[in-house]
Amino acid sequence: MLKINSRKLLFYLALGLVSFSANAHSEHLNHKTANVWTVDSTVPATTAPEADNIAWWRTFGDPMLDSLISLAEQGNYNVAMAAKRIEISRAQVRSAQAAYYPQLGLNLGWTRERSSGRLAGSTGDAAVAQYSSGNVTMNWEIDVFGKITAQVKKGKAQVNVSRAEFGAVMVALEAEVATNYLQLLVYKKQLEVARSHSENQAQIVNITEIRHKTGLASRLDVEQARTLYYSTTAQIPLLESSIEASYNAIAVLLGLTRVELPENLYNERELPGHYQLVAMGAPLDILRRRPDIIEAENNIEVAAASLGIAKRDYLPSLSIEASVGTQAHRFGDLFTGPSFTYTVAPTLSWTIFSGFGRNAAMAEAKQNLELQIDNYNLTVLTAVEEVRNALCKYTATLKYIDAIKEVVHSSQESVNLSLDLYKQGLSNFTNVVDAQLNLLSYQNTLISARGDALTALVDLYKALGGGWYD
Repeated sequence: MLKINSRKLLFYLALGLVSFSANAHSEHLNHKTANVWTVDSTVPATTAPEADNIAWWRTFGDPMLDSLISLAEQGNYNVAMAAKRIEISRAQVRSAQAAYYPQLGLNLGWTRERSSGRLAGSTGDAAVAQYSSGNVTMNWEIDVFGKITAQVKKGKAQVNVSRAEFGAVMVALEAEVATNYLQLLVYKKQLEVARSHSENQAQIVNITEIRHKTGLASRLDVEQARTLYYSTTAQIPLLESSIEASYNAIAVLLGLTRVELPENLYNERELPGHYQLVAMGAPLDILRRRPDIIEAENNIEVAAASLGIAKRDYLPSLSIEASVGTQAHRFGDLFTGPSFTYTVAPTLSWTIFSGFGRNAAMAEAKQNLELQIDNYNLTVLTAVEEVRNALCKYTATLKYIDAIKEVVHSSQESVNLSLDLYKQGLSNFTNVVDAQLNLLSYQNTLISARGDALTALVDLYKALGGGWYD
């Protein structure tokens, strides 16, 4: 029996076979993860244990996002390759299962031979002989010691690994599509704000020019107004470039060219609401929701099966070779009784010494199993960390948005007051410039914060496994 350090998962090995279950070992992990994160009372999250929110992106209430993710799941090349890896793993299982059955072969032949008459040291005639033959052969390794079974078990575990990899690709794809789409909406909203500000600032330029002509304002006021206007309009090309880059990124994720993107993607839309209820469940729920944890679990099964195969290399193998056929000089005699032949050869093969190669293979398999167990524990802890980070970021961003809303409101009042005072000649134009710059900055900050909150939601759903179940 392989002894594993007590800090690791308790995997019991008997004859190289490991029985592993996440449910069985959840109690072992419970003392580490039961209270591994706490939820702030201000976080809009639920703890519904049966939250099977597979299509998590639908909580944003955006049909365009739903459509984009559906297209991505159908056309993304990473998804297609992950699906093919599952089929490859299944084919490998069928290949391993084929060893349960005997291998049959058929040989048919005709031979003509001529022997030299000069080999015996005396003159003679050459001898000519010909005959026909046919036989059916069978080779069958009987799985007495379970080596084939262990190989099949390893193949099935590898199928589960491939399925989990597929799930991880799907979760990552859905999150990436959502993130790029939400960022696209953020850029569009910032472009809308920049254009609105540039229109207002163009009017302010006209006001300063009129006041300058009437002697109520200096040339400095005009140039400051123009500087403000041009600094705002200069942001527009950069935002347009970012929007174009977002379109291109979405096209690649969908497996499409830019011209094949849905037409209604170019329509103007509002950002989805960033206040949402998040169905998290208990902390240990992530053990069954995250594909990477499922993959790590199945990698342990693969390593355990490999250890079982390594142990069985110490045992003998039993095989049977048999053939039945016929041989005759004349074709017409092939199916007469005396022409039939057969061979039966049971063979017990056992390698007594292999230069300690099997010992090395056994040590390698044991260490690989230890490595996979460590990787499983690390994956669980990493998952907990990611959930905590995403939850904290979402909570902090919501509070930040509430504060920035007040700043934007006050900044808007400052713009109105400073402009009114300037028109009355009671304030310098510098106050107008500062107020305009502050308002633009804070409005962009608010839009970015709303986008950050939505992105944090995406990250939180992703950290929770995206609702993907094996």
